[in-house]
Amino acid sequence: MSLNYFMKKIGLNTARNCLRYIIRAYKISEIFMPYYICPTVKSTVRKENINIKFYHIDKNFMPVCDFNENDFILYPNYFGICSKNVEFLEKKYKNLIIDNAHSFYSRPHGLASFNSLRKFLQPNYGIKNGAYLYINKILNTNFETADNYKLTEYNFENIVKNENQLDEEDIKLISETTETLLNKIDFNKEKFSRLSNFYKYHEIYSKQNELQINLKEDETPFVYPLLTKDDSTVYELEKQGLMIFRYWNGIPKHFAEYEFCKHLIPIPLY
Repeated sequence: MSLNYFMKKIGLNTARNCLRYIIRAYKISEIFMPYYICPTVKSTVRKENINIKFYHIDKNFMPVCDFNENDFILYPNYFGICSKNVEFLEKKYKNLIIDNAHSFYSRPHGLASFNSLRKFLQPNYGIKNGAYLYINKILNTNFETADNYKLTEYNFENIVKNENQLDEEDIKLISETTETLLNKIDFNKEKFSRLSNFYKYHEIYSKQNELQINLKEDETPFVYPLLTKDDSTVYELEKQGLMIFRYWNGIPKHFAEYEFCKHLIPIPLY
């Protein structure tokens, strides 16, 4: 399957609700998703009362199993560095759904894909909700528009408060506040800044990093993912004023993916 440049783009309130939209549009009754994924995605899918089958990934973030031709598969573009994996998987599976919450600038791939404006743009631009869904199958439903909001300081307390509010929201259209703020953003400048920061950290940490990272020309990562058992690195980064959020809780210790939960340091690029 080649890049689908002609998919319908729909602005919704959250990336997780983009996934709910896809499930409803394609009447999905069972979906495969990785163990290593944000817990809110798991809880979101469970709201749709469908069967979830989990799969493992290897150290290159590739699934370690094969799927059947007609299976619906959710694959996250981890940290925005897994475009090669996406391109490989979409050639094999026609019902591949791409979670680009960590890869805002990626073009549409697979059956459907979605990103997150909030994750990429909240720190610098105050974006508190918003996501774009790329899909060919449209629901005949009149969704409400998400409420407008006031800009708040980007700190841990406000992030948690905003996340809790979004957890309670059903599928809504993107808010007018978000749309207004987007018109004021220089996206080329934002991409350049993010890539510059990525390569700055790569120069510092590449020898220490257990991940082999080779960005494609069109990739713009969400974070610099540093896999290291040196816990002092987190302390040093936090001393610089960076907020380090580990991804993600809930992985059993005997799973290979637990190494990511324990030792992967996602260094912000904002």
